[in-house]
Amino acid sequence: MAPGDVNLTFKRYLQEPITLTIENDFVTNIEGENLDAQLMRGYFAAWGDQEAYAVSHVGWGMNPLARWDSMMFYDKKDFNGTELRAFAGNFLYSTGANEVAGRHTLGHFDLPMKSCSVSLDDVPVVDAGELLGELAAA
Repeated sequence: MAPGDVNLTFKRYLQEPITLTIENDFVTNIEGENLDAQLMRGYFAAWGDQEAYAVSHVGWGMNPLARWDSMMFYDKKDFNGTELRAFAGNFLYSTGANEVAGRHTLGHFDLPMKSCSVSLDDVPVVDAGELLGELAAA
């Protein structure tokens, strides 16, 4: 994750890079010697539950009217991050709780990233944060 990506659980833009190692659908390592990485490590560990580290869901945003910078306009108590989950071209990686998968854990991260590339079945749908093809016209 890069500066400017978002940790919606903490309602903050990342200031420093974090590298997540994901093996067999679980975060197994959080690299970074900075506040953002320390906060993430502490939150995961606080639950004492391996399920908090599991992949919950992934997706990408398609709303051309949603704004990446929307969090700047609200107090934390008035903001739930809907625009940041939906802004066109973001990739959302989430961990922890997922009722559909039968995973009930208290830990959950929603992490929208703004400059990723996404492919489905080897077909690019997002390139460096830009929707491609038919999705770009939506």
